[in-house]
Amino acid sequence: MSYADYVATVPTALQILISMLLTAGISVGLVWACHKPLIKLAQEPKREDDDTSPRIPASYFLSGRIIQVTGIVFVFLFTFTVAQFVVNARNADSGSQFEVQYYARAMAAAQNLPVEAGREAVVTALEDYRATVLDREWPLMQRADAMAAYAAQQEANQVIADALAVSEQSGGVDTLTWDPLSTAVEDMLTSATERLSNIPGRNTASLVLAVMFLGIISLALTAIFLPTRLGINLALIGLLGATYGFMFYLVVELSNPFDGQGGLISMFEWMQ
Repeated sequence: MSYADYVATVPTALQILISMLLTAGISVGLVWACHKPLIKLAQEPKREDDDTSPRIPASYFLSGRIIQVTGIVFVFLFTFTVAQFVVNARNADSGSQFEVQYYARAMAAAQNLPVEAGREAVVTALEDYRATVLDREWPLMQRADAMAAYAAQQEANQVIADALAVSEQSGGVDTLTWDPLSTAVEDMLTSATERLSNIPGRNTASLVLAVMFLGIISLALTAIFLPTRLGINLALIGLLGATYGFMFYLVVELSNPFDGQGGLISMFEWMQ
């Protein structure tokens, strides 16, 4: 099963559970393997009998600073990334909804054109536009193939432009329907551009990987340099690992607003 099939077929709740259990399991395994040798490393070095000053191992000064830096960077990058993905999803949803609304207005206006003014050509072009968005563009957007989606959109735009040109030459521009039709088509295509602009870019995958890499490093260092008793160590790191697993799932799920079980569905599907 490919990752795309996994996202499309496995229920969201099960995906979250798998992500949390996997991360927690790896974290607990790491603690189990490294706990004893690191406890020894954490012990204070031997002192002279007359030396009563406390001494903290130098390794813990360094590990504490690294954990602090990686944790802060991870939280900052995670917050920024999730916020950006949420904004993209809202913009994509808004653009998609407005596109369908303007499409309905354009179709209503086109059906009121006189037959001799090229009504059939305009209606057919609009129907082809809807089919292009559903059958060609949406799968491309789910795969984050922005260039191919833009190319398909341009082809659909050209078909509508050609149909409007035929209608204009046939006298459609002199009808009362022309202005509402042309305005609705222009607004529809503008909304389509907004929808397409929220397809994940080339840097999205790198951003997601950076977040996960920093999270893994932060989690691993915390698991390794936590010299508490083994039982409480396993419990705390398991809980922390499950939390990180949910955060990793959230970043991946939000990275593409058109993909996954929580992805946007075009309202064109509900139109006859």
